Amino acid sequence: MKILKVSASRYRVLQSLTRKEISLLKKHPKFLAEGRHLLRACKKIIKRLESISEYASRRKRQTAYKRIAAVCQKAVDRIEK
Repeated sequence: MKILKVSASRYRVLQSLTRKEISLLKKHPKFLAEGRHLLRACKKIIKRLESISEYASRRKRQTAYKRIAAVCQKAVDRIEK
């Protein structure tokens, strides 16, 4: 039996996974990398949305939304590649 050292945060995540999810990750390890890309994109989106002021002009909001859409599209393209 192999012993694998993992960090505390990864250990908590592994404990929350079911047997079916673990077997899926063994069969398709590419899902982990794709999930990381989506997680990073989501974090960037949250930061950008929080940075928009409540009273921003329409033009500033449109620019921010275009940048958010670009981050999303980049993440999706990276996953589909």
